[in-house]
Amino acid sequence: MHGILTSDSSLARAEVGDFTHYIVDDVAGRQGRPMDDVVNAIACWGDTEAVRDDPGRAAISAEGTRAAPDTEGHHWGTVCPTDPDYRENLLSRIETIGNVGDVRLTTPGFPGTEFCRCDRCERRFESSGLDNRVTWRTETITQFIQAAANRIPGDLVVTLYPDPYPGNLRDRTGLDPETLEPNVDGFLVPLCSISYETTYWVESLARGFARELEGLDVPLTIQISASEAEADRLVDVTRQIEPCTDAIVYGTNADDIDTVREVINHRQGVSQPSTPV
Repeated sequence: MHGILTSDSSLARAEVGDFTHYIVDDVAGRQGRPMDDVVNAIACWGDTEAVRDDPGRAAISAEGTRAAPDTEGHHWGTVCPTDPDYRENLLSRIETIGNVGDVRLTTPGFPGTEFCRCDRCERRFESSGLDNRVTWRTETITQFIQAAANRIPGDLVVTLYPDPYPGNLRDRTGLDPETLEPNVDGFLVPLCSISYETTYWVESLARGFARELEGLDVPLTIQISASEAEADRLVDVTRQIEPCTDAIVYGTNADDIDTVREVINHRQGVSQPSTPV
């Protein structure tokens, strides 16, 4: 299957491919109106506006580094995942959007191995009875995603950080696919580039996730970007990763929708591999 991801409501109705992911709430903090007959994508803890308005809400490292857009390695602000008011408002927003249709969660975990070490997280870890901080972080995120799943009647897709090395998702973000399996209906991994001048890494990461998620009864979608990439290059990338995934979604805007349509039409005109790697 092939679909598109867009923040443009008109493109979301363009009927390109088999499905559409529509960005309703993004990491800048912008909130939009959800659409029916699409998968509505919601940024979770990624919220630059919330962090800008109240820097104390940002996830923080033991050295005092806040997860903010001006911090090296961060492209948006990330709220601490134990912020109780933000969590409840986020779950209410997920429920509202989930009543319209299926939901995809983006930025659903901690923003890195060193986060969060705020006073609240320190207290909660110390009172948890756990002696492993990674386990505590994983429980924190798992409980959030369980709560989100309980709020919506449709499907729930969870975005994973693009690191398939065993154990790294837990260490980096608190996301554990095996633990999340009963609560989700799909995993999505973004493997985005500007023009895909080199492509071996895309296939390598896609193959790694196919093996890491092998045995889980949850479909895998790979997201790639159409930005500045020629159609023949996207066709080549698509061909390489199709054996490793159940679906591919193309990040799309008005400038490249024709390219994406051409790529999808090309790939759907050939036989698809029947056995994943």
